[in-house]
Amino acid sequence: MARKLTAAQKRKRVEAVGAFRNVAIVIALVALVGFFYFRSVLAHRSLDPETLCPSQSDSLTVLLVDVTDPMNLPQRQDFLNQLDGLTDQIPRYGKLVIAKVDPVSDRLLEPIITRCNPGSARDVTDVDGNPQKLEKMRQDQFLAPLRSAFERLTAASGADRSPILESIQSVNLTELQRGTSASGSKKLIVASDLLQNTSEISFYKGLPVSADLIQSQPFSRVRTDLRGIDVELWMLQRSDSTSTQPRALPELWEKIIDEEGGRLMRVYTVSG
Repeated sequence: MARKLTAAQKRKRVEAVGAFRNVAIVIALVALVGFFYFRSVLAHRSLDPETLCPSQSDSLTVLLVDVTDPMNLPQRQDFLNQLDGLTDQIPRYGKLVIAKVDPVSDRLLEPIITRCNPGSARDVTDVDGNPQKLEKMRQDQFLAPLRSAFERLTAASGADRSPILESIQSVNLTELQRGTSASGSKKLIVASDLLQNTSEISFYKGLPVSADLIQSQPFSRVRTDLRGIDVELWMLQRSDSTSTQPRALPELWEKIIDEEGGRLMRVYTVSG
């Protein structure tokens, strides 16, 4: 038979339960304040006023664009659609670097534009930030300058050479392989007709056998270390694509990227 509690024992039990509840409430409040404090500290990094980049970005994407011939209307629209999709995929504090395929002689390529995603209204609340201000920063200082750069890049360059391999080597050395550029994932996107054309390596004369190309002296001078890099190819079709861009072309690039240690994640043929 259970022993009945005295009035004093009942009072002590009630007081103990109340004290435990109060301690639990204090702990919960401290945890909540700490959560918002550390969220605020982590979410408000010091950013470069022009690029919006912190000292170390959370990811790095390099878009290397090679536009030799003018795009037709469907190609231009699809290309811009892909670019819009790309900017949506850049995480908060992720860096996007855009460069143009150009000859590399006495100096390496410099980016057309570099921007980091500062975040959007969804990344903060009124408690730990200003959603409206952050969204305006994203629209005005991240998306708008990138869109302007995209528009300029879709114009044909009219160049008689297309040093794609040299340009990949350049942006890999100056952006992707720099130790402090990013702490997370790294991606290289090459938007091009994929027809390398220099005096030493030209796909215009016919596609080389991949093994012969990889073992050649000219390739040894342009090869680069893509280990740890995810690679996408956006292939722009030429008007004479039946003869100049056979199915073996993306297969050749897959072997090149594999030889250099990269991971080919996607080959996308731009519509048109």
